[in-house]
Amino acid sequence: MVTKLRLDPELAVVVESARRRAGAAGELTPPRIGPFTSSLPPEAQRIVREWLDDGGYEAAVAEIAAEDPDLAIQ
Repeated sequence: MVTKLRLDPELAVVVESARRRAGAAGELTPPRIGPFTSSLPPEAQRIVREWLDDGGYEAAVAEIAAEDPDLAIQ
């Protein structure tokens, strides 16, 4: 089953207007051209990857959320 998403015409007008105003105000970033390139050195990338893979990041986020519930919903 294929679902075709449609934006309500009135909402589409509002969204386009907001995009134009944000663009004129310099609030939109240009689209990224090409693949993402990390600014982290390879050793730091390895450390972050290991922290993510071994569940350390998730555990740290859970601990912070448990200690500060207001921060958890930010």
